Amino acid sequence: MKRFLFCIILALLPSIAAADTMTSNDIVNTLKRNNMDVLIPMYEKGVLILDSKNTTNNAMKLVRNYAAFADAEAGNAKFWYRGMPTQQANDFINSNYSRIGLPPKSFVGIAPKFSYVTQYISNTEPGVVFEFGTDSEGWLFKQWSVDHPCQIKAEGGGTYGLGPSGTYASCNNGPNAYKPKIDNLGGMFNAWLANNTITAKVVYVLANRKL
Repeated sequence: MKRFLFCIILALLPSIAAADTMTSNDIVNTLKRNNMDVLIPMYEKGVLILDSKNTTNNAMKLVRNYAAFADAEAGNAKFWYRGMPTQQANDFINSNYSRIGLPPKSFVGIAPKFSYVTQYISNTEPGVVFEFGTDSEGWLFKQWSVDHPCQIKAEGGGTYGLGPSGTYASCNNGPNAYKPKIDNLGGMFNAWLANNTITAKVVYVLANRKL
């Protein structure tokens, strides 16, 4: 009987950990320790809420009160995602969501599958996932891979690299090539962000509770 009860307790341990709760002060202080102060107003306004089911003793997870959280294929995707480490996320938010950083030799990938993108932030590299909304299903794919010859990587439902080492080289080849040639896709993407052709919002946060 004792062994039976012990086995039940062991089986319940993951769910006990997953059901962890945090006070408002705990959440705010964890964001501060992770250099995520810019997210505190979103939490305090109820835009971001604690994902208590998936928060553990080591990692705090917040999710947007409402978002698409889509897992689509590029050809019919209306929403795209990118996971950013903390400082990059802060810079993007502080730009009023108008400019993603494009450091030299960077890939800067975006993909239409939320579940794929979340793997790029972790408890050892906390960060934020952003959801980018476009005008209609397949809109971005049409701009780059139908109207122009930009190739797309297969990962994550189809991944474009916005950065200088991204997936732009193919855009400059063939009868539908960009003329003049482009240096990256990020310049166009940032212009669309700046004029609200593409919208952006925080949808997922992972912070290290041990910091």
